[in-house]
Amino acid sequence: MARFKRYYVENALVFITSVTRDRFPIFAEQESANLLLATMREVQQIHPFNLMAYVVLPDHLHLLMRTGQATSFSQVMRSIKWNFTRNYKDVKSIKQPVSLWQDRFWDHVIRDEIDLNNHMDYIHYNPVKHGCVDAPEKWQLSTFAFWAECGYYPMGWGRTEPSEITGMRWE
Repeated sequence: MARFKRYYVENALVFITSVTRDRFPIFAEQESANLLLATMREVQQIHPFNLMAYVVLPDHLHLLMRTGQATSFSQVMRSIKWNFTRNYKDVKSIKQPVSLWQDRFWDHVIRDEIDLNNHMDYIHYNPVKHGCVDAPEKWQLSTFAFWAECGYYPMGWGRTEPSEITGMRWE
């Protein structure tokens, strides 16, 4: 297996993409998506992190997070994946080993305000890009509604792909 180095920048915002094993659409089931969100809240108590934005799609998720000094985003992701798998097995009464996630995840340290805006847009446009809905406000498993209410997104944003993210592929 290839080895690669992750870059940890203290107090940085980090964009994360994590994909399910074989792109199995485990989060298409609302119960599993809710379990993932509950697991993320549980992990925040173990490994503190601030979640600025997220989207959960049937077979992957994107997060924009900042971790504390004592926690790395790798610890957070390892804990989310491990705890979700454990919780999912409990809910589904699965006794045998199961692998729900691809082994790794993709990360990107946010560099500046333009990079931040592009990643926020990418996260919130993702359900439209994948054909799950025709407008971001129709997808409940994201922070779009929160950011729209805060005035970050104008009414009608995301009905067409924002030009700033055209060609970006982080999954």
